Amino acid sequence: MLSWLPLAIVTAFVFVPPAQAPSEDVPCEQANSRTLANNVVVTVRPVAGADPSQACEVSIRDRNGKAVFSDRGFKTKILAVTGRDIDNDGQPDVVVGVDSRGTGDCCWEYPVISLFPTPRVLLRLPDATFDFQTKPGKTLIWTSASFKDLGPDVSVVTAHEFRASGFIDVTQDYCKRLLSGELVGPGNLKRALATLTRQAKQDSRTETGRLSDLEDTRLDATTVVLQQIYCEEFDDASRLVLEAWPATQQSRIRMQIRDAVAGRWPELARRLGAWN
Repeated sequence: MLSWLPLAIVTAFVFVPPAQAPSEDVPCEQANSRTLANNVVVTVRPVAGADPSQACEVSIRDRNGKAVFSDRGFKTKILAVTGRDIDNDGQPDVVVGVDSRGTGDCCWEYPVISLFPTPRVLLRLPDATFDFQTKPGKTLIWTSASFKDLGPDVSVVTAHEFRASGFIDVTQDYCKRLLSGELVGPGNLKRALATLTRQAKQDSRTETGRLSDLEDTRLDATTVVLQQIYCEEFDDASRLVLEAWPATQQSRIRMQIRDAVAGRWPELARRLGAWN
């Protein structure tokens, strides 16, 4: 499976068991801090008189008060998952957010900072879901790659996990549950799959019924086809195109989907080969 983490813009949320629900994110509208169990202090604060692009700061000080990380942006925040074990080494980590452009949800990035054995930035994530339930005792990090050229809300979800060998794409481990609609929380395709009934696909293929219903069916089918391709279920993806689009449109749809995959994941597109 691919090792490349797709950068995408999605709404971030935290998927945790109710009994372990953390506090809310801490924004920088006013100076605020969180002190972790190991006495590490994470602080956000507005910077008076600074250029708007540097108006908010987030910083980390170790138990001795030494600064070990700082960054500035239009906005900053401490994510609610700070203090949880993100990199699966048994130690608390810090996740903060930095807005580099000040245009709503466009350009936030989320540095993941490990504090053990020495403080360091492990990577900077796009918006992500931190999942503490799907694999008990481990943290999965879900991201979503959007394909707006193929339609609104068309996307592919991927799962990554910190292991001793690095930040590993483990989506393949969850493809069966994901594509059957059994995966709860991040990566849940149950709604899209429920839309794709035999009758809905037949109506779409024969262009029968309301145009809005046909469009909804094809958008959901596009999302599922892309996810099947990422999971390397190429035959299933091909079959769904046959089932959900009129024969006169199938070649065009295949080409659009193939081109979209090639633009995001060239290696996967090469494995896709002469997809038909």
